[in-house]
Amino acid sequence: MNKKTFGAVVALILAAPVLGAQQQFGRDSDIWHWDGRVDAGHWMHVFNVNGPVDFQPSSDNMVHLVAEKRTRDGREEDDIHYEVVQQGGNVTICAIWNNNARCEDGEMSSYRNRGNNETHTSVKFTVRVPQSVKVGAHSVNGGVSVREVGAEVLANTVNGGVTVRNSNGPVRANTVNGGVDINTSAGPVSAETVNGNVDARMATLRGDEDMDFKTVNGSVSIYVPARFDARFRFDTVHGGIDSDFPMTISGKWGPRHASGTIGNGGGRDIRASSVNGSIELRRQ
Repeated sequence: MNKKTFGAVVALILAAPVLGAQQQFGRDSDIWHWDGRVDAGHWMHVFNVNGPVDFQPSSDNMVHLVAEKRTRDGREEDDIHYEVVQQGGNVTICAIWNNNARCEDGEMSSYRNRGNNETHTSVKFTVRVPQSVKVGAHSVNGGVSVREVGAEVLANTVNGGVTVRNSNGPVRANTVNGGVDINTSAGPVSAETVNGNVDARMATLRGDEDMDFKTVNGSVSIYVPARFDARFRFDTVHGGIDSDFPMTISGKWGPRHASGTIGNGGGRDIRASSVNGSIELRRQ
């Protein structure tokens, strides 16, 4: 991954969607709860700095969030609070480590954690949402997971793995140091890492949106429905290419590069690349 792409990944992780006025909570609490409503088709975003973010299904039609502070080595707890932004039916909640950091107003506003980077406390977010809600799970140092929910999913971190299970819409997932493991009931999916494997499995596909899969130090495994039409381009440097589907090759074929069409080609492009790993396209 080049510096431009890396910067884009980090910028996405440190960026929040359209935001309104902030409300601050939980500064003096080890465990903080937020309960509210997010209607179908709207976004529930959670941004963390140190610690995991885990989305799970709600037992009712409400959102239930629990944020738990954890301090290591018996050290003094960092001064952490939470900001809640509600606008246009969407909700964004951010963990804030110092008074200079904000969930800022504006489209794609930056969520910056400025100041002293030495921290002794992590926050574990557990978020229960209705299945029809779009979800964004974001961290910097911590794994993110989305299980059994998500009309659409954005899942991003820098240091940690990304796991998505049984979402029901498009998935975009990025990390730098960790694997990406996605198994959805409905794609499309795009996934990227630097140090780790990419494994993406889609029981069905909707629309004709393009799909991209990238890693540097790892392999790419893509599982799609038995009937699959697409234009493809696969590239690897130190690895092989294998497919369960017959390929019509355009241009030069090589053991580390292939491009052309699968099925009737369709309106979708699928691209996959690795430096130190193989690329596989499998029937789900």
